[in-house]
Amino acid sequence: MLLILEYFSFQFIETPKKIFNIFKNLIWFGVNFLSIKYCFQTLFQPWRRIVWDYKRGFDLGNRIDILVSNTFSRFLGLIMRLCIIIAFVIYEVFIILLGTFLILFRILIPFLAILGIFISFSLI
Repeated sequence: MLLILEYFSFQFIETPKKIFNIFKNLIWFGVNFLSIKYCFQTLFQPWRRIVWDYKRGFDLGNRIDILVSNTFSRFLGLIMRLCIIIAFVIYEVFIILLGTFLILFRILIPFLAILGIFISFSLI
């Protein structure tokens, strides 16, 4: 009787907890590896801090050129960080769905095995 209780504890409590912890670590890996907090904090910052300084004196062509270049650098930073955020969301959704599927599959394995045995005997 004790062996059966240990099996049910292992099958329905311990193993799903371990799977849940593994996928929790994978979610935190995505947050830390892709630096999502930093991406949101610096969303409108120039890409790789590439900026051009204005020269002394007034030269309208130079000022427009630098303004366009700095604006393009900020736009490029926005696009790249948005791509990283989108990749993070896709990764997180995939990890959550995969973890949910594996936990449910692990819980359903004994029932599927019993169902398979009953179906195999009913076909004979």
